[in-house]
Amino acid sequence: MMRLLACAVTMAMMSIASAEAGSFDGNWIGQIPPSGACRGTATMTITVSGTAVAGLMHNNPKNIRAFKGTIDADGNAVFTTQFGHPGTIKFTADHFDANWSSGDCQRHSLGDRAPDAAQLAAMIAKRNQAQTTYEELVARAASGDKSVDFTALRSNFPFTRQWDAYDRSITPILEQAKIAANGKDCPTALEKLTEVVKADYTLISAHRLRAGCLTGDAARTESRIADALMRSLTHGGDGKNEGSAYPVMSMHEEADLLADQHVVLKTRDMEVRGSNGHYYDVVHGISLVYGVRVKDVYFDVTAEVNGRSSAMAAADAVASTLP
Repeated sequence: MMRLLACAVTMAMMSIASAEAGSFDGNWIGQIPPSGACRGTATMTITVSGTAVAGLMHNNPKNIRAFKGTIDADGNAVFTTQFGHPGTIKFTADHFDANWSSGDCQRHSLGDRAPDAAQLAAMIAKRNQAQTTYEELVARAASGDKSVDFTALRSNFPFTRQWDAYDRSITPILEQAKIAANGKDCPTALEKLTEVVKADYTLISAHRLRAGCLTGDAARTESRIADALMRSLTHGGDGKNEGSAYPVMSMHEEADLLADQHVVLKTRDMEVRGSNGHYYDVVHGISLVYGVRVKDVYFDVTAEVNGRSSAMAAADAVASTLP
């Protein structure tokens, strides 16, 4: 992260030779969720110095786009991307809200001040502890331990090395497993599912498929794990509003819960910042229970946002030590 932010600092210094210090000076970082035709996630890093704003949009290591602009004393900024598309940013004491056009779609980013060195060290320490805790809980669950805290297992997962909010690498494998299971080819399905749960043990649908292909105690263990994960996901909430949103750790958890409630997704608002500072996905769908009716379902995705920021911070901290 520090290396990426340094690039933004350099841009700001090159574009504006001097500027008076302002209350919004410093480095900022935010996540860019998918929007319309722009299906990928990205990260926005910003440096503010006096009246100058400069930043980068990190779509992937080979696709980094620059922008620059100006900010007034009230935190209202305007900027232009390197392709000439306009945007605005509203800064407050510790947060920002950016909106702009990419040419293909309208995008937004909600972010915060970038962590300092002490905060960065704490984030890395948290990731190391989360990795250890997650692996211990997975091992206990797999052994049939009925006392496992599945909420703790799920909550630690976004801060592990293998976490991916969208499970892009294992989604095709999970689909292959579903096809094999539906075709009664359980040996193939189980082989695929072993790979899937090794990457993401929180996948409820994967454990249900395993239960269907196993027998005896092994099947009962997998069914119990699936039920425990679902109870952890739905405990204490009903998804009707921000206050009772379901806390999810990945997009697959959203899909598993919607399937469990027989809700067909139509549209989704992604990573909307609530009044409490949390981030929410709001699914607008159709419920197929007791007739057909419109239903909105709220998911708290704060853990996903924090997980991405934490992963990027850890990666950049390691990169900064390399020659």
